[in-house]
Amino acid sequence: MLNKQMRNLNIFIFFGFFLIVVLTLILKPALGLILSFIFALWCFKNLFEPLLQLNKQIKNFYNEKDAINEEISLPNLITNLRYLHKRFVEFEIKFKDYEEKFKTLNKIVSDAVLIIDKNGRIKQFNENFKTTFSKSGVIIEESLLGEGKLYWEVIRDFDLNEFIKSLMMDENLKPGQEISKEIEVKEKIYLINAVKTLNGDIILSLSDVSFQIELARIKRELVENISHELKTPLSNIKGYVETLEEELEKLAKRGKVRELLNYIDPIKRNTDRLVKIIKDLLILSEVEAAVKFEEEIIDFKSVVGGILKIYEREIKKKNLFCDVQISENLPRFKADPFRIEQMLSNLIDNAIRYTDKGGIKIKVEPLEETANKIKKIKITVEDTGIGIPKEHHQRIFERFYVVDKSRSRQSGGTGLGLSIVKHIVLMYNGSINLESKVGVGTKFEIILPVKDSDS
Repeated sequence: MLNKQMRNLNIFIFFGFFLIVVLTLILKPALGLILSFIFALWCFKNLFEPLLQLNKQIKNFYNEKDAINEEISLPNLITNLRYLHKRFVEFEIKFKDYEEKFKTLNKIVSDAVLIIDKNGRIKQFNENFKTTFSKSGVIIEESLLGEGKLYWEVIRDFDLNEFIKSLMMDENLKPGQEISKEIEVKEKIYLINAVKTLNGDIILSLSDVSFQIELARIKRELVENISHELKTPLSNIKGYVETLEEELEKLAKRGKVRELLNYIDPIKRNTDRLVKIIKDLLILSEVEAAVKFEEEIIDFKSVVGGILKIYEREIKKKNLFCDVQISENLPRFKADPFRIEQMLSNLIDNAIRYTDKGGIKIKVEPLEETANKIKKIKITVEDTGIGIPKEHHQRIFERFYVVDKSRSRQSGGTGLGLSIVKHIVLMYNGSINLESKVGVGTKFEIILPVKDSDS
């Protein structure tokens, strides 16, 4: 409004001054010449000088001598303005192109991205940031999340807010310098990469690395457990071999060899345990990689019967009953028979191993959900053994995890059996459930879906 008034005033002064100069030249030529000179200075100051400054600014802005006309004239100024408009249109097209690419990148990038200005206000965020942290309760409701909000008004996590605050208060943080930190946010670990831009904005990229950290922990524990489990039988074998060597030297002189047999049995037992650990590790490695051999229709009667034949002596030795119920109406289930045998063998082995009285029940039956007409097979292995305390239920399927380490070592257990079972079940998109009570027994229930092509 003020600019418009000033422009109207200048126009009024120009025409008023011009009229006075013309009249003065007619009536009093000498005075008219003086006024004409003053009028020319005023025109130069208020009309031509701004045009010259504009022309100079155009040159300085582009600093392109070839493209900008050096000669000062109104037609050249118009040419320069046309050039300026042309370049502006080019920049506008490029800007829209970069903006579109940035939006596309924000959509496809898996990390959560947040941009905060130097005043702590949210400048921009991608869809992953909104969906990831709104579900977990880290940020306020989606309807209240918007650009221009202060970050601490939106983010509810203390550690994340403190990290952002430290970035904004760090005067030594230079533009382009990257800072990385792992922060726990709502029971998940995020790797946060932060970069400061030239205008003082902070760009944060938050990547969920919980799985990688858990995987590293599992690998570390696996190495520690393998080292421990292999060290014990190897130390025993070494000890007995050294004792056997000493006794051989003594008995060789007296001609007695029979007593040496007492040292051979522990060597065989520890060797068998060592071989079983390595064998189970190889099996676990295969099932984790979902390695399947040739699949065929599973005959559960034959598979269960073959497994029980292996443990027949142990069942009779403990005087256990064995109740087997295999339904005649099972749907055709196609799978790798070796994997199914491994799965059942580990469950039956555990049931016999940890049951001293009573017995075991094995049941295989069809299970059809009428709502979605999905055919399934339900496998139940139940025992009347020592049971598993409730606090161990969540970790019982982990590698090398055993409830009673002393008993497991004595009975030859490796702590890998149930982990193998779980991975085989998952290989066939199934589920496994555990019910157990100390002193009463344990029941494992497996549900395996039947593919339409199988039935």
